[in-house]
Amino acid sequence: MRFDQSDYWAKRFAACTGVIAMTATLVGCGGGSASVSLPPKSVANQVPVTVEMFNPQNPFPNRPYVTVTVCNDQNDCQVIDHVLLDTGSTGLRLMPGILNIALPSQKDANGNPIGECMQYGAGYFWGAQRIATVKMAGEVAANIPITVAGATDIPSAAPQGCAQLMPNAISGLAEFKGILGIGPQKTDCGSSCEQDTKQQMYFSCTGDSAGACVSILMPVSQQTPNPIASFSSDNNGSVLVFPGVNAPQDKSIGSLIFGIGTQNNNQINGLQIYRSSVPNQDFPMLAASVNGAASFAFLDTGTNAYSLAQTGTVTIPGRIPYLQAISGVTVCGEAGGPYCPPQPVSLQIRLNGANGNPTSWQTINLADPTPAFQQNFAVIPALGFQSSISPGMTILGLPFYFGRTVATAIDGAQTSYGLGPFWAF
Repeated sequence: MRFDQSDYWAKRFAACTGVIAMTATLVGCGGGSASVSLPPKSVANQVPVTVEMFNPQNPFPNRPYVTVTVCNDQNDCQVIDHVLLDTGSTGLRLMPGILNIALPSQKDANGNPIGECMQYGAGYFWGAQRIATVKMAGEVAANIPITVAGATDIPSAAPQGCAQLMPNAISGLAEFKGILGIGPQKTDCGSSCEQDTKQQMYFSCTGDSAGACVSILMPVSQQTPNPIASFSSDNNGSVLVFPGVNAPQDKSIGSLIFGIGTQNNNQINGLQIYRSSVPNQDFPMLAASVNGAASFAFLDTGTNAYSLAQTGTVTIPGRIPYLQAISGVTVCGEAGGPYCPPQPVSLQIRLNGANGNPTSWQTINLADPTPAFQQNFAVIPALGFQSSISPGMTILGLPFYFGRTVATAIDGAQTSYGLGPFWAF
């Protein structure tokens, strides 16, 4: 998840027991099509994804939720619903006060508990590293590190090396119970955290909640992993399928299918494969043109809108500022605010894979979100903002997934469609 200014604007910041019974042929404009059968019963490699309003007191649209089961080494398990599904990050992280079973600490060579500072686009997530077995449908990731916020065996305040970089992303947050990062990376940091501590991600802590932490090197094998990569099978990536959404609504249900090309239900024949336009990237960045303005782009279900690069001018007439009824936040007419065209508009975005192959034109729709905000709709398909990450970066957030089949291949993973990482849609 790349928390960005779009997340702030919708409120402050960037499950379901059945599986949809239908067969969907989903077409991404210029991106081919694929048929994915969604059976009426749960299957071993498939879980539902529900986009709905989790907390009416903290209304937030376009949040996709899944349910995960977390177990300890005594096989005590806890089912945790409303975990945010995030293709823009890596690893499972739980909010403070959610976990009610005991999980052993991940410790360094000196026996000290390890803390992690995961840095998202607009804030950090500070928590203690725990060892857990994570289960979804019939898939199991055994004995992997996860991050638990609010643990008492490490300092409650993030170390300076973490906190000085950005604000606390989870302070006062009540939008989800955790974040499940299933992006293209196998672990959340990779070789850089193995070689030096400049990332300020992993810390050795002493003195419990009143103690102190120092930044440490972390071998890749001990870093917080993408849980999918730790499954015994169906572990090379995932496929997300969402029905089309033509107007704001209360709920939408899609399907998360584990594996790419490993089962009958996760074949992606007909989709175009997009590898990174930037060489040697474990998180694919695509060359993009947004309404004629050059940028780079990536896909991210953890971002709740289209976050469009500000390079050049995206010609979408705005309105004078007004107050969003549900939160008192000015949402139109200010830098970083949502686009509020008087009439819905369509933009053409050109996306290029490595060396310009493939190239496609994708259509995204933008509309004034005011009525949907006022009615607290959980699903707003035409929500778009100016990008706040960098002048040349576009994020294709959750609305891009509506009506599409999108695959995310993990870095270094073998698939029948080639080696990951890649996006496919």
